[in-house]
Amino acid sequence: MAKGKPSSWADVSIKEGFSIGKSGIEIKIWKKYGKKHLGYITISIGGIRWTPYGKQKAKRLITWKALSKF
Repeated sequence: MAKGKPSSWADVSIKEGFSIGKSGIEIKIWKKYGKKHLGYITISIGGIRWTPYGKQKAKRLITWKALSKF
């Protein structure tokens, strides 16, 4: 693969509405072909949180207010 290009990407489309509770929805992130577990993305009321695999605390929280600026 050419240098500088992403090796992983995701495209999600949800056509129906659903509710998110306080704990949120957790999505597991794997490297290509499921060979290596990278971490979790949690989508919750407060925003989007990234937690690397094997770590106890989340590394980063992006609030919905900050995300709306993009």
